[in-house]
Amino acid sequence: MGRILDYADLTMIEMDSLDRSRTVFLLALGPMEAHGPHLPLGMDLFVAQEMLERYINLLQERHPELDLVRLPPLTLGADILPRTGSVSIPPRVLERVLGSYVANLASEGFRYLFVADNHGGPRHLLACEAAARRAHRRHEFHLVNPFCHEFALMMSNSSVLLEDTGLRSGTCGDIEDLHAGTNETSLALAISGDLPRADYCQLPALRPPPPGPIFRLLAGLLRLIGAKGLAREILDLGSIIHWAGDKDTGSYIGSPAAASAAKGEIMLQKRLQLAAGLFERVLSGQTVALRPPLWPLKFLRLLPMS
Repeated sequence: MGRILDYADLTMIEMDSLDRSRTVFLLALGPMEAHGPHLPLGMDLFVAQEMLERYINLLQERHPELDLVRLPPLTLGADILPRTGSVSIPPRVLERVLGSYVANLASEGFRYLFVADNHGGPRHLLACEAAARRAHRRHEFHLVNPFCHEFALMMSNSSVLLEDTGLRSGTCGDIEDLHAGTNETSLALAISGDLPRADYCQLPALRPPPPGPIFRLLAGLLRLIGAKGLAREILDLGSIIHWAGDKDTGSYIGSPAAASAAKGEIMLQKRLQLAAGLFERVLSGQTVALRPPLWPLKFLRLLPMS
């Protein structure tokens, strides 16, 4: 039978004794970031830790032969909302940190690292997926961050997400509910009713600002050549940049007052289902390549922070 282990508690001898073919490492990843006036700075990390524990329970149930090793959480993230309390790092730093974890584990013969994440910074997810693809190319190592896939479904209002959950546009973490709105406040309630501050029910709904003219022009050109999905992502990026750069637009987008623990639990369960499908593919020997929003423009992660 497999075991659930904490990396920090292992001795070097215990670490060396792990079966390389049946050991999976798991890592919760999330920045310190302002989430409106009603959610804690560690919101992304708290959701990531909740997802990580659900990953562990699911993998233990489906693959009792595996040793599951819980790594200490990483409080890192790129493209953070620049408000009081937020701590951001360049996306290339995040990519290198994940790459260093991979290089060390791969050098000792291990093959799997599953990441639990809840931060939708555009270049944050580009950096995660770039690190994952490099991990497989250089080391035949499987680094999987399911949120790269989940967030893409959220932002596109995918029927895979909406029809299965019964949620609707504007409540599922899309551009109308991007940050600390209905979705994230619901996640907080599902994890612990003590996480949202009591006044969240009084907060008005806030809509995202429109993208600037350059983004609208670029999106129009992309539509002309048939790249409708990327055009939508460019418009979303324009809205995000406008919102993040103007402190008068507020520190959340969406309607926190519409949140409920039930909506949060539905989302957590759906995300677990999506992650489980990816894990099964990897453990069966398949290579998984995800497409976070803006992946065709992955060079953006190389640009300096503003």
